[in-house]
Order: sequence, then structure tokens, then C-alpha cells
Amino acid sequence: MITTVDGLRPGQFVKSKAGRDRNQYYLIMSLVGDKYLLLVDGHHHPKSKPKKKNVKHLQITMMVDKNIEELILRGEAVTDSEISKALRRMKNELEEGERFHG
Repeated sequence: MITTVDGLRPGQFVKSKAGRDRNQYYLIMSLVGDKYLLLVDGHHHPKSKPKKKNVKHLQITMMVDKNIEELILRGEAVTDSEISKALRRMKNELEEGERFHG
């Protein structure tokens, strides 16, 4: 189980596994300290109101949206619609992978 933010990246795809938002998908916007992340979904949690969540309450995937990661790292604006589109695409890829691999 991952308990620190070491190695996590902006734009990385995660799934909540605890709390009222259980089973919701997010993208990592930024890291807060060594245990917390600011998460966005472009809708309920837009970039102007990210969700702060403990990393131990998340299922981490290896999927990263490179375009969003680059925009965040360069300090450029990321729109909520870009976040929503990336989440939909990544969720579809994850579901297709589960269909083929069990």
C-alpha cells in the first residue's frame, strides 16, 4: 500500500477507495506535504476547488495524461474541460483493459 506521495505525478489517474467519494476517479493536480494530494475531476472538483485526499485512501494507477502533466509542470492553465476529457478517456482505457484482462 502506498503511504507517501513519493513518485506520484501531476496528471496521474487515481481512484478513491474510501470516503463519500468512494469509486470516483480523479487526476492529481498537486502534492501537499508527504501524505496528501489535491485532486480534480473537472466537474464536482474543478481546478478552482480541488479535493484534498490522503494518499492511503486512493488506488493509484500507472496512467498519466502527459498533456495535462506538462501544462501543470510549466505553470500553464489547464481547463476543467481538458481535465474532464482526460478522465473520460483514461476511464474508458481502464475499463477496456479490465474487459480483456479479467
